[in-house]
Amino acid sequence: MATRLHRSGLAVALALAVAPPLYAPPPLVTGDVPTADKETFEWYLGGRYVESESGASEWLAPFTELVYGLSDRQELTFETAGLSQDSKYGLADSVAGTKYVFVKETERWPGIGGSFELKLPTGDKDRGLGSGEFDYDVRLRAQKTWAWFTGIVNAGHTFVTEPEFGGIRQSREDTWLLTFGQEYQVARKTKLLSEIYYVTRDEPSQPNRLAGNIGFKHRLWEGFTVHAAVGTSLREEHRGGPELRVYAGFKYEFDAPWRSR
Repeated sequence: MATRLHRSGLAVALALAVAPPLYAPPPLVTGDVPTADKETFEWYLGGRYVESESGASEWLAPFTELVYGLSDRQELTFETAGLSQDSKYGLADSVAGTKYVFVKETERWPGIGGSFELKLPTGDKDRGLGSGEFDYDVRLRAQKTWAWFTGIVNAGHTFVTEPEFGGIRQSREDTWLLTFGQEYQVARKTKLLSEIYYVTRDEPSQPNRLAGNIGFKHRLWEGFTVHAAVGTSLREEHRGGPELRVYAGFKYEFDAPWRSR
C-alpha cells in the first residue's frame, strides 16, 4: 500500500513537472519582440504560484532569469527556479535560450522576432521535480504599438521528449501555443497588461488549455521595474487549467562591466 501511494504521489508530481511548458519572461506568458540592449543585463527575480483544476499546486520560488544583450538584435537567456510541490522542494528544470529580432518595429510595420529555448533536465525527476528530459521550444513573435496601446502575438511549438517514470516511458505530445497580449500605457511609468493564450495538451487524455492573465508593470526608478499578474482558465470548470496562476517580482537592468562607452 505504501509503495502504491508513493508511486501515486510521484505520478502527480511528475504530471506537474511536465505540464505544458510556457517559456517567456515574466509576468505574462506572451513574450515581447525587443531584446535587451547590447552589452546590458536584465535580471528577473520573483515567485510564481500555480494551482491546477484538480487542486494540485506548485510554487516556483525563487524564480530567476538572466538576459544578456549580445547585439542590438539578439539576446541570450538563462532561467532557473526552486520548485515546491507535493511537500518536496528542490531545483526545477532550467531553461537556456536566445531571441533574435528579424524586423525592427517602425511607425508602419510591426517588429518581428523569433526565439529558441532548451529545457534542461536539472530537476530531480525521482522526486517529481523535473522530467529528466530535454524539451525544445521555438516561437515566432510580432509586436506593434499605436499611441498608448501595444499588441503582441506569439505562435510557438514545443518539441516534448517523453519522460520515463518507474521504468515506463510516459506518453507525451508536442504542444502548440498561440497568444495575444496587450499593454496599455496608462501613466508615464505604468503599464496595465492583459493576455489570452491557448496551449494544446501534452497528454493524450487531457484537455487543451485556454486561459488569460491580467497584470501591471511599474518603473520605480531608472532600470528597476516591479510587475505582477494573476490569471485563470477561461474554460468551464477550469478545464485544462490553471485554476489560478499568480506571479510577482521585479526586473533590474544594468550595464555589463565591459560595455562600450
